[in-house]
Amino acid sequence: MSYPGDEWGGTMHAMPTSSTIGPPSYEPPPPWIPPEERVNHSDYNNDLRFFLPRTVVLRRVKASDALGFNIRGGKEHNFGLYVSKVMPNSEAHNLGIREGDQILDVNGINFQTMDHAEAVKILKVNTTVEMVVRYFPYGYQRTYDRNRQDNPTIPTSPASPPSYGYR
Repeated sequence: MSYPGDEWGGTMHAMPTSSTIGPPSYEPPPPWIPPEERVNHSDYNNDLRFFLPRTVVLRRVKASDALGFNIRGGKEHNFGLYVSKVMPNSEAHNLGIREGDQILDVNGINFQTMDHAEAVKILKVNTTVEMVVRYFPYGYQRTYDRNRQDNPTIPTSPASPPSYGYR
C-alpha cells in the first residue's frame, strides 16, 4: 500500500487508537468554591504578605532543649533549608513557624546555601535562635520531587539532535 510521503522516503506510522491512550497524568483541579467563601479559604489566599520574609525569635532555657521543629534540604541536595515538621504546642508552633517555611537566616548567618548538617549544628548550639523565614511551599514541595536529579549541572534533556550539514 502506498501512502503520501512515500515518494520522499518517508514512513507513515499508524496513530494510536483511543484504547492505547490512558488518562492524562495530572490531578483534577480543586473543587469550585463560591467567591464569597474564598476570603477565608486557604486554597484561595492571594495575600502576598503571607509569603514575605518574617523574623521569629525562638528562646530555649538550655541548648539541649528541643527546637520544636525539623528541617530538610540543604546545599548538598541543591535545595534551600525548609521546616518539614512543627511539633504541636511547641514554642515554634506558638510563634507561627509552619511546614513549608524556608529558613533564610539564623542569628545573622545566611542559610540559603548551607549544608544540612551545618544548619542543624548552628540551630542546636544556640539558646536564642533569631530566624528569618518565609513561607515558600513551591520550593519545599520540590524537596520531595523524586524525578529531580540531585545535580542540576547534568543535562536532563536528550542529546543534541544530529546536524545535517553538507560535505
